[in-house]
Amino acid sequence: MGISYSVILPFMGQLRDRFSVYHADRPLADKIALAASVEGMRGVEMVYPSEIADASAKALLERHGLANSAVNVNIKGDPRWKRGALTNPDGELRAEAVRWITAGMDLAAELGSNLVTVCPLADGHDYPFEVDYSTAWRLAIDGLKAAADHRDDVRLSIEYKFSEPRSKVVIGNVGKALYACEKIGRGNVGVTLDVGHALYAGESSAESIALLADAGRLFLVHGNDNYRNWDWDLIPGTVNFFDLVEVSYMLQHVGYDGWLAFDVFPSRVDPVEAMNLSIRMTRLADAIVAKIGPARLEAAVAADDPLATLELLRAAMAGGEG
Repeated sequence: MGISYSVILPFMGQLRDRFSVYHADRPLADKIALAASVEGMRGVEMVYPSEIADASAKALLERHGLANSAVNVNIKGDPRWKRGALTNPDGELRAEAVRWITAGMDLAAELGSNLVTVCPLADGHDYPFEVDYSTAWRLAIDGLKAAADHRDDVRLSIEYKFSEPRSKVVIGNVGKALYACEKIGRGNVGVTLDVGHALYAGESSAESIALLADAGRLFLVHGNDNYRNWDWDLIPGTVNFFDLVEVSYMLQHVGYDGWLAFDVFPSRVDPVEAMNLSIRMTRLADAIVAKIGPARLEAAVAADDPLATLELLRAAMAGGEG
């Protein structure tokens, strides 16, 4: 299959932050049409339940030659989750969060992706002594396990993030995400590697990819960039280009053949052009890896001579032989 490009569909419509509103409010059909106009775009990641509640969008996707790459279940934005979703003190609200995930799994099966990604950002804490950490962790694991058991033909991918909206999110880095997979103990549970979330957590995105792939848990990749101080969702490679090249190399090295969905927040720029540039930047990184040759890069890394490896990259970027 190889890597296919997708976009998180709400980014093709109206966007909001704490300070302003950007772009027109577009209906689902218009957002799908815009996504289809991006050169090289093959899929869309749609959000349940705010964007889609049933499989009626399938005909729209087919009309535009797009696939559903995943269903993104949002258990963070609704006011009911202000004290947590999977870890909410109210047992009925916790059960409701699980029901949202399982409904998203059923929808993913209907749409043909058989993949759900969930980022439990409402689950965490803001202050010392606010939560019982062991209880919060157990509740998160129990909730995700219950969701995974709903059906084993749909994969459930956990997207980790260090913070926002909670100051500390319960599954905040790659280590916790992998540990959660181990504790859940289900083959259909894995991890969404968001490049920007890894950067923000102080990780090497490529190393996180290697760890997840080694464990058989790399289910989905989100592409973006930031200054490592916040989750800015910038166009890939515009800040950390060497990291993007290493991500490109590592995805090839581990044999990843799934979706790369662009999680880019085009607040002040045209969304179609932002996604076009996201694909071009990603392909540029791929071209540099191809010019040097993955096998040559692998040998250079094994030789433990970082300056020689960096010289290969510099020469390739400068137009030399690499």
